[in-house]
Amino acid sequence: MGSEFAMYTVIKVLTVIALVIAGLLYYPYLNPENIAAFIDDNHVAAPLIFVLICAVRPLLFFLPSMGLTIVAGVLFGALWGTVYVAIGGACSTVVGYFFARWLGRDTIRKMTQFSKGLNRLDEWARQYGRNAVLSMRLFNMPWDVVSYWAGLTGINFREFYIASMIPLVPVSFLYTYFGSRVFEPESAGFIVALSIMFLMGALPYIRWKWKKRAYG
Repeated sequence: MGSEFAMYTVIKVLTVIALVIAGLLYYPYLNPENIAAFIDDNHVAAPLIFVLICAVRPLLFFLPSMGLTIVAGVLFGALWGTVYVAIGGACSTVVGYFFARWLGRDTIRKMTQFSKGLNRLDEWARQYGRNAVLSMRLFNMPWDVVSYWAGLTGINFREFYIASMIPLVPVSFLYTYFGSRVFEPESAGFIVALSIMFLMGALPYIRWKWKKRAYG
């Protein structure tokens, strides 16, 4: 049993090392500009390639989700860009959650047996995780980071996934629409989309200030 656990741990560590090395080696190519050029050169398979890249994005630690979403708007327009981003996001949410769960959930579970504080945090995540995930999605926290966090904690997958899917389409549309107007910086659509993006990023601070004022 001990040897099997050790071997399992070694496999996990080697997997992470391999992914990090691959990410570092291909980092110069894993940027929105190069990905956009690659997809644009493959017109027929472009949507499938884009969805596939989005789906495996949680395994490529250096690939920004926001950049990909904006690229979708540039390449496919607001409507179809939203469709492809939403499909890719729905897949990547599953990949990120279960990758983190496979990688570290057993370790976290063992740690909760020796740490009351960590155990309370895990129980809190189990009870209120759905609301926490929804809030983090709406507050525009990095999509994959939220998926990793949920996978490491005791949040039920169904609750996590539902909470993630609620804001997926509107948030995807916002960024793809911004991408479709990125070359029209003086247009009303560009200014409105950019303003909403800034507002979403500022929501955690606004909420903190409001709670501080309300409760002294």
